[in-house]
Amino acid sequence: MVTNSIKLHFALVLRKLTTWKAMKKNRFGGRWATFFLAAGLFSTILISCKENADDVVKNRAATDIILENPEFSILKEIMLAAKKGDAFRTQNATFFLPTNAAFNKAKIFSASVITSKPDSIDKFLNRHVLNGQKAYSEFTAGKYDNIDKTLKIEIVKKDTAITVNGSHISRKDLSASNGIIQVLDSVYVKVLP
Repeated sequence: MVTNSIKLHFALVLRKLTTWKAMKKNRFGGRWATFFLAAGLFSTILISCKENADDVVKNRAATDIILENPEFSILKEIMLAAKKGDAFRTQNATFFLPTNAAFNKAKIFSASVITSKPDSIDKFLNRHVLNGQKAYSEFTAGKYDNIDKTLKIEIVKKDTAITVNGSHISRKDLSASNGIIQVLDSVYVKVLP
């Protein structure tokens, strides 16, 4: 009888111990479940806030396009030397941007050719900015004022091809937040009075 009651008591203690361990395990498991749930929620928020190429605002100012694009590195140096970055950011204009290849075509391999003459930097840049926004299809043959109205830009139209002071537009109607960019295949030097 004593052995049966000891066995019964031992079985009850064992059951309480098992129940207590199970409860402790459940409490421990609940804490881990809460932690993983919170961590999963936090990482989901982080991933959903991450920018992807479709979410990025593509319409940047002409200044930003010049600064970020390596094919405009010579023009970038000229613009920075002239301290015209903010002006290209705020103007409502058409920008005729020559690429590095356009400069090389004119035998200009370094911005120092233009920046070495400080009085001509502004004139050079102003030759490449037309007052007001014009899409490629809106150009008609004629003379247009540049941004500060000190120079004329001559547009020649033959069939559907347009030249700007003798330079061809290699890429047309690139959108910027402050205007329209027309990419030139050469640096034009002809400036009309």
